[in-house]
Amino acid sequence: MLWLFSLPVFAQEVTPNGYFLKDSIKIGEELPYALWVRYPKEKDVVFPDSLYDFSPFELDRREYFTTKSDSVNSLDSTVYYLSTFEIDTVQYLRLPVFFINEFDSTTLFTTLDSVVLQQVVTTLPDSVAVKVNTQYNKVPLAFNYPYFTVGIIILIILIVVVYLIFGKKIRNAIRILWIKRRHKQFIKSFDSLLEADPIAVEQTLSRWKKYMERLLGHPYTKLTSKEIVSLAGNEEIEDSLRIIDRYIYGGEQEVDSSSAFEALLLHSIDQYHRKIKEINHG
Repeated sequence: MLWLFSLPVFAQEVTPNGYFLKDSIKIGEELPYALWVRYPKEKDVVFPDSLYDFSPFELDRREYFTTKSDSVNSLDSTVYYLSTFEIDTVQYLRLPVFFINEFDSTTLFTTLDSVVLQQVVTTLPDSVAVKVNTQYNKVPLAFNYPYFTVGIIILIILIVVVYLIFGKKIRNAIRILWIKRRHKQFIKSFDSLLEADPIAVEQTLSRWKKYMERLLGHPYTKLTSKEIVSLAGNEEIEDSLRIIDRYIYGGEQEVDSSSAFEALLLHSIDQYHRKIKEINHG
């Protein structure tokens, strides 16, 4: 228990010193605080670290200095850089120094030092003035280009992924849509050209050949009737084309061209449905 009696003597011999290096500060401004102590060199000293509560201040950083010793004493010093967000006009601080003994530690404090807070706003508006000055003013929003760029990149990646996975189905769906649209237009125009005169009959046959060429990809407009029959492999087509050729080029107007065109129309409708199935199962 000898250390209990030696503690007052030790406290008289060793006095930690701590003080602010500025007389006044503003809210949020960095404030240096110097802490130093001279003590017997055989002692072990610990200064407050970042875990210590520096209230009403907050620790921003600290700067240690190398211990200096002579034959008897050592000198340790540290500068703490603090800041405050409290609004008290005068703010106080004192810090401890811990001396490590064999089984415990001894804590000695610096004297209390103070700093004055500089008031930037000297008068506060009353509630009426605040209410008058709180009118809403529209502020234009800044365009966030980084987010926009990231969004575009993500969108492009999604489009590429969707195209790689569903590209064939999408292309087939678009192709079928166009085929159906052309088929409706062909049926409508084909019916309007069915008139009993050589010029109208020739126009109707030409329209049928163009439609079949676009539908199947074969050069119907450049083929003779015999070549078309060989390509189609349909006897009804053969009879119908022979009747139409006799009507146009042979002047045999007593033949029934409407029945011949009806057979051509049924053949084109049949080929249209076959093409749709081919694309869906392709």
